[in-house]
Amino acid sequence: MRAPILRLAAFAARALPGRVKRLLYRTRPFADVLRRKLNRAAPPGLTEVTVASGDLAGARLLLDLRSEKDLWLGTYEPEMMAALRRFARMGMVAYDVGANLGYISILLAWLAGAEGRVYAFEPLPANLERLRAHLEMNALQDRLVLVARAVAGQRGVARFWLHASGGMGKLEGSTGREGPYEGDLEVQTVDLDGFVFEERHPAPALVKIDIEGGEVLALQGMRRILCEVRPALLLELHGPRAAEVAWEEFGRADYHIRGIGRGYPLLVSPAELGWKTYVLGLPRETEADWLSVR
Repeated sequence: MRAPILRLAAFAARALPGRVKRLLYRTRPFADVLRRKLNRAAPPGLTEVTVASGDLAGARLLLDLRSEKDLWLGTYEPEMMAALRRFARMGMVAYDVGANLGYISILLAWLAGAEGRVYAFEPLPANLERLRAHLEMNALQDRLVLVARAVAGQRGVARFWLHASGGMGKLEGSTGREGPYEGDLEVQTVDLDGFVFEERHPAPALVKIDIEGGEVLALQGMRRILCEVRPALLLELHGPRAAEVAWEEFGRADYHIRGIGRGYPLLVSPAELGWKTYVLGLPRETEADWLSVR
C-alpha cells in the first residue's frame, strides 16, 4: 500500500480513539472529501490487507479498498462489534447467518477460541470464494465451518436476488428494500431447526443474523431452537414487516428484545424498532446471566 494517504488513514485508525473516529465519520463534508481522496489513491480490485484497528486488528483480508474501507480500517459496525465482544464466550458454538466475506465470522472464531465452533452461512459463490481464502489466510479452518446455503424457513431451493454489493442481495420472500437488483440465481436453503435437529449439527449458544430482510424467514425456521435451545440473538431488522415478525417470534418464545448500544435498553413496543436497526434477543430466564457478562 504505497499511497501516503492510505498509510496515513491506517495510522489514524490505529491511533485515534473510537469516539473521535465516529465523530469524523459523522461529519459529512469532511468524511465525503476524505472518502473521495482515499478512493482515488486506492488500487482497483481486491487487495490483500491487514486490518488496521478494532476488534479484527491484525487479520488478513482480501478487500476492495474503494468500497470496503470500513472493514480495512476497523470502523465497521462498532456497536455490533462491541456486542459480539461482550456476548461471545470461549468454547461456545456460534452461528453467523449472512456471513458475507467472513468479517464477523472471523471475530466470532477468535472470541470462541480453539474449543469453540463457528458456522458461517453464506450462499453466494463470490462471497464464499473470499470467505474460504480468509479462513486460510487467518488459519481458522479447524474452528470455522462454511455452510454454502441461505437460511430460510425451510430446506430446499429458492431464488436469490443479486445486488451490486455482495452484502445486499436477498432471498425471494424477504422483506425490506426493493432493489435495484442485477439478476438472480438459484441457491440451496436450510432452516436452522432442520440444521440442528435433523442434520444433527451442534446447537448454537449465540446467533447473529443479518440477511437483508430474510430474517422474516429465518426466525420462522428456528422456532424450536428458540424454545428448546434458548440462544442469544443479534439480529439486524430491515423494515416494519421484519420488526413485526421479530416481535411476534420473540414474544412466542418468551424472549425480551433489547437495543444494541449503551446499556442494551429493554424495548417495550414494536414502535421502538427502527426501519434498519440491530436488536438483541435474550431468553427471559437467562437474561440476567447474559447481561452480567463483561
